[in-house]
Amino acid sequence: MFKIVLSFLLLISATLSQDNKFILPPDKGVEFKLNTLSGIVLDIETGKPLMDVIIEIFTGNKILKHSLITDEDGTFSKNNIGYLWKPRIHLSLDNYQRKHFTIAPEQRDSLGNIKIVQEIVPLPENERIINLNRSTITKRAETFFIKGNVFYNLKNKMTANKIIIKSIEAIETKPKYISIKVNGKMYDVARCYVPQGGKYENLSFILKSLLSKPIFKDSRLPVYLPEYMLEPTVIFGSVFDPENNVPIPGAELVLSEAWNKNTSFSGNDSLSVTKIMPMAEYFANLDKKDKKDRKLYKFQFNTFERRVSDENGKFAFTVNRPGIYQIDIKPPMKYSNSVWGKPNILVKYGRGGWYKSDFILKP
Repeated sequence: MFKIVLSFLLLISATLSQDNKFILPPDKGVEFKLNTLSGIVLDIETGKPLMDVIIEIFTGNKILKHSLITDEDGTFSKNNIGYLWKPRIHLSLDNYQRKHFTIAPEQRDSLGNIKIVQEIVPLPENERIINLNRSTITKRAETFFIKGNVFYNLKNKMTANKIIIKSIEAIETKPKYISIKVNGKMYDVARCYVPQGGKYENLSFILKSLLSKPIFKDSRLPVYLPEYMLEPTVIFGSVFDPENNVPIPGAELVLSEAWNKNTSFSGNDSLSVTKIMPMAEYFANLDKKDKKDRKLYKFQFNTFERRVSDENGKFAFTVNRPGIYQIDIKPPMKYSNSVWGKPNILVKYGRGGWYKSDFILKP
């Protein structure tokens, strides 16, 4: 069965060459939405799947968006990727050459997913280095902590602290037992909750097959952090000039929320509604697997909040209910003719979300 799946994936790889057909020149590229990125990584000489390959997804301005790792079958998968601008993928594994390639919107299937097959080249024997201080468990733990993202540390039965990740290190203090060091502070692996599929899942539960003791079972803590402990959802990002990565302060950003009333609208605005449905119905249609049952709708948006980018070009909004949101920008005068990015953001959960959307401005 595995050979059949592997043959199918190799056929896809031959059709969609990652290193040739989809390389984008530096001044080109678009922002697009990606649902799921999945695939397999193989040894180019033996054809065998490779475990513990680190897959990093970077945006066009070299910001790490997501990080994941291949399992024992050499496969990987990440859901809810979100919006990407000129994305670039990095593959790395000890004693193998690093590999970099781009992905493009043309590679998406009808459901907005991309599946890839990649081969990496082993280093010559005389160039290989024995790594004595890294292990599978530490590598896997660190993939759940992305710089700039958040996790929750459970304090007691009623409260949990949201922590923005600036630095991360997983330390194997003894065989098959780890501690998590974030921003220079140590955390108990049993009390760390990391984002998984729209919820915050217990890290010791995720890693239970790699830990020497039933840490999660002994802790008697919940698999998912209760919603009442989560802070309101945050929509955030930066405004910058891509030519020199200089932040742009003073840009006005407007967060708008889609109407959820079952009424009709008219007008010449590009955001005028062709059909409005209750939000619950929209989410129900979104989750259906059969493409024929999916419907595309335009929404009337009304202003929800306004912000101005700070001296570092950064901005942030908080929302406390699910919905469809849109960010529009009014740039400073010299950038008024070129704006990249006006995404619609689907917020499925009113609390605990962490959605990033950058704006690229050119003079």
